[in-house]
Amino acid sequence: MLHVQSLDQAKFLLLNIIKKGTFLSERVHVSRCGGRVLAEDVVSSEDLPVFDRSAVDGFAVVSSDTFGASAAQPSLLFSKGEVKMGERAAVSLSAGECAVVWTGGELPHGADAMVMLEAAQSLPGGLIAVETSAAPGGHVVFRGDDVRAGDVLLPAGKRLSARDIGLLAALGVTGVLVAAQPRVGILSTGDELIDCKKTPIGGQIRDVNGAMLLSACKEAGADAQFCGIVPDEEAALLAAMREAGKDCDLLLVSGGSSAGAKDAVSRCLGKLGSVLFHGLALKPGKPTLAGQTEDTLVIGLPGHPAAAYLVFHALVRPLLAAMAGAALTQRTAQATLTQVAPSNHGREELLPVRLREGYAEPVALKSGLILPLTRADGYIRIPRDTEGLEKGAQVEVILF
Repeated sequence: MLHVQSLDQAKFLLLNIIKKGTFLSERVHVSRCGGRVLAEDVVSSEDLPVFDRSAVDGFAVVSSDTFGASAAQPSLLFSKGEVKMGERAAVSLSAGECAVVWTGGELPHGADAMVMLEAAQSLPGGLIAVETSAAPGGHVVFRGDDVRAGDVLLPAGKRLSARDIGLLAALGVTGVLVAAQPRVGILSTGDELIDCKKTPIGGQIRDVNGAMLLSACKEAGADAQFCGIVPDEEAALLAAMREAGKDCDLLLVSGGSSAGAKDAVSRCLGKLGSVLFHGLALKPGKPTLAGQTEDTLVIGLPGHPAAAYLVFHALVRPLLAAMAGAALTQRTAQATLTQVAPSNHGREELLPVRLREGYAEPVALKSGLILPLTRADGYIRIPRDTEGLEKGAQVEVILF
């Protein structure tokens, strides 16, 4: 008999355990830190850009020289030459003068605006006819417009994106301190399971959960390793869990977690450490269990692939984010339910749905099937104290 608790209670319990743990950090080169989580704030040591620069191809001017200029009555300015790209501006401007500057080039001292090339005409004798009025600061990016020295650019706990890497590169940051990736071991259990490379015979089936959970953990930023398939034999499972848990922060064991006589994960966990809970008031996912062995957190997931993935998404992903010191980014979408979703099991239900132009279409899951889950874009949470949801109900879809 399983003594179940809610998904939120289980998550709260496990997150509190993780918060009390100690997790390492490491300095990683900026080229290899995409997707990693910052372990400290990144503070700028310089302004960006480091000089006033042009945002267009054109002429640097003293803006007051151009006030009132038009095609009929252009302002005539004397050109002092060109500022070459990648070089400091060797000229300075006074009233009545201008200089050619290309996009990204440094603005000469004395200039405070740019006039685009197409708004000016070159005349004999080095004169430039400016045919438009330039406002102070027009088409100019000033020093520090992007970043000021001392600014906190990226806070600790942020998962670094390619955009963040570009910012770090622009500031000359070559290495950043990031949280060590959570180490995850994955075991699949079941006499019927064989490696996915093999051809099943008799009642055998290929192991789906091993590859699926390995990929899901890596997508979540973990350093994951598949530790093999274990038969439904308690001594073998005990040995496999002991060995796999040695170098892991988290051990995932799929299958062998229900109340059947051969489901030994809970018994093994009790021998290796302690069982924190066994059973969730959740459909699918009722057999889910959790416990600890020394410094390793252990989660027992259902053997059915769809159930294992939904519980992973709802429960394990937040744990992996916490282990990396990151805030979980949960993407959601609002939608209208296309049909009645009955749910009177006395358990919260995670119902996969497919999104189509603002509508959420329930995806039926049959025990052991995996294809329907690949057709879903996310899932909705149906509370345990309801009879389900009516057609046309507004729902929040948690996106995969």
